[in-house]
Amino acid sequence: MIARRITTAFVAGTAALISVVAISPTPAQAVTTWTLSNTPADVTGAWVHGTWWWGASGRLYVEVNVKDTVANSKNASVSLAAGYSDGGVRREDFFNNDGANTTVTMTYSFAPNVSFINARECVDNASGLATCGNTVRIFG
Repeated sequence: MIARRITTAFVAGTAALISVVAISPTPAQAVTTWTLSNTPADVTGAWVHGTWWWGASGRLYVEVNVKDTVANSKNASVSLAAGYSDGGVRREDFFNNDGANTTVTMTYSFAPNVSFINARECVDNASGLATCGNTVRIFG
């Protein structure tokens, strides 16, 4: 009788432990923050910063925030360049056309074979062309 109770308690306890382990969610991927402030990519009038993380699908996600920091009728933007292990390159430009002290956000998804991502801040100049900082690596 005592042996049966111990066996029953052991089986019930083991089943409960297995069910807790089986339904526990996987931990979220760590998020890495980055900023172009105080780097060679930094230009007056823009603040570009964000995060990147690996998704469950194996893709790299990069969130980009572009803030226009000066009331000067010049738009702030970011220029991204992603390099891939197969030699491919992907370029993205993202603009904040909303005016001074506004921030716009975009999330990009990159294939699992992305090797690096470079970025630089830009602002429009008087002729409407962009003036940009130097390229800085934000991933890889």
